[in-house]
Amino acid sequence: MSDTVTIQATKREQSGKGFARSLRRAGKIPAVVYGHGYEPVSITLDGIVLNKMFQPGHEDAAEFQLIDLKIDSDGSPIENKVMIKDIQRHPLQQHIEHIDFFAVKMDEPIVAPVHIRLHGKPEGVKLGGILRHILREIEVKSLPADIPSHIDLEIEHLQVGDSIHVSDLQVPENVNVLTDSSAAVVNIMLPTVIEEPEEEEGLEEGLEEGQEATEESTDESAPAAE
Repeated sequence: MSDTVTIQATKREQSGKGFARSLRRAGKIPAVVYGHGYEPVSITLDGIVLNKMFQPGHEDAAEFQLIDLKIDSDGSPIENKVMIKDIQRHPLQQHIEHIDFFAVKMDEPIVAPVHIRLHGKPEGVKLGGILRHILREIEVKSLPADIPSHIDLEIEHLQVGDSIHVSDLQVPENVNVLTDSSAAVVNIMLPTVIEEPEEEEGLEEGLEEGQEATEESTDESAPAAE
């Protein structure tokens, strides 16, 4: 079952790039909540809290994680179950500049990607093999509360030539996997060895033999000296 975190927010009426910049200077993050049958709501978040919660490079842990979003609207709290649809970051400093939340209904199935986490160093890699992580997430369909936050995959036992496919993953029974069951998630390959061509030496020998034959033929066909 997906883990649930709580995020506090404040409803805002103002919008626009200038207002968004002023919010960021004040340590706040502009965001929006929308969804099927849900009227979009503009909100403001605490930048310090959100940047600690969703650090750069860890979006896979945040995406489609079930969130309890509590919005303060003129002193009246509004609670929504949401998932992160998109996180926009500053191109250089990497702090969060904007977040899109998708409101979900707990009794309606949704389609979501689930990240695959690998654990352990394969035996095949210790013997010189190469680990290929081919599929980093799968697509599933289930009720929001049943979507796993991630899937753990133990790969320590893998030898050279071994593979793990989507059909081998341990997924809860009430979660329907949409990704092709035959798709490979990881495999261990032999390292590619580039061998030097052996033709060069043989070619040189052939050229030498051809040169000697040409010289002998030239000597035999030359007229005898008088």
